[in-house]
Amino acid sequence: MSKQNGRGWFIPAGAALGLILAWALAKMLWVIGTLGYPLSNGGAAVLFRLEPGEYSFFGGVLGFVLGFWLLAKPAGLDRRKTLDALAFPVCLVIAAARFATLFWGEAGLGDYSRLGMDLVEDGSILAFFPLSIRDSWGDWWMGVGTLEALAALITGIYALRKRDKYANRPGHLFERCAVILCSVQLVLELFHSVSTITYFVHTEQVWCAVYILVRVIFACRVLAQEQGGGAWKWTVFTVLWVALNGVTQYMMDKLQWLDLLPEGVSRWVGEHLVGIGYGLIILSAVGLCFTGLRAGKLAADQTLRNGKAAAAAYGKDGKETE
Repeated sequence: MSKQNGRGWFIPAGAALGLILAWALAKMLWVIGTLGYPLSNGGAAVLFRLEPGEYSFFGGVLGFVLGFWLLAKPAGLDRRKTLDALAFPVCLVIAAARFATLFWGEAGLGDYSRLGMDLVEDGSILAFFPLSIRDSWGDWWMGVGTLEALAALITGIYALRKRDKYANRPGHLFERCAVILCSVQLVLELFHSVSTITYFVHTEQVWCAVYILVRVIFACRVLAQEQGGGAWKWTVFTVLWVALNGVTQYMMDKLQWLDLLPEGVSRWVGEHLVGIGYGLIILSAVGLCFTGLRAGKLAADQTLRNGKAAAAAYGKDGKETE
């Protein structure tokens, strides 16, 4: 991706197309996540509003990366290697964007009460920027954007450290970084004070879970070529982790089921529901991350082995060796 190779246009063109697609997909996934209600009520004008809560961050990142991916082939670049080259800079862009949400309304802020905590007051160990943000009324809000930016920076450092290790597995480094970020967001999205929620579902979590599931399915298709039906166990595990996350959130949102328990048990569960619920959600996110990373690595290793076997079977002139 350098001017020396005659591809100096690629980066600016990819960034320009990526920004256009980022805006389009951020709006589109937000509309889909709300089941189209804002569009039916407010008309097409909602597509051009700049309200912080009317965009999908996942859609924005997807669109930005898609801009480079679409132009890689016309530029004579391998698309999978291009994604790997983008892993670190995209993490930096995500970190900057997440941190910027702290200053965009309430987009990057969260409510400590969702963790079962009391309001943060002056003098508290949490009452400092950028971990917490103080509004004009003097109240402290959780700096969720700071946590998300930190997660992106750590993932970016991971991308740098693993760049050489996965150089012979094109696309795998980017996939691992994406799975890690999506898994972290499954937890952090719950803390946002401004989040698109349809019924009890946080739609940004849905997109993250869908991405991991799709990547695992693709990995299982590769693994099934040698392992057969047993390879699809990773898809089953992924679905189970997603189900655990969804059921837990439902039970934290709809408390009627507590009435079905004995009074003493119901009281105890109610008092500890936040801790138990977030514990299960974190467990499901860790499980999804492990499953996604493991299935992806096994598929990448198998693809590498198949490539080496094919290279050993054919000579440099492309003819099959004896």
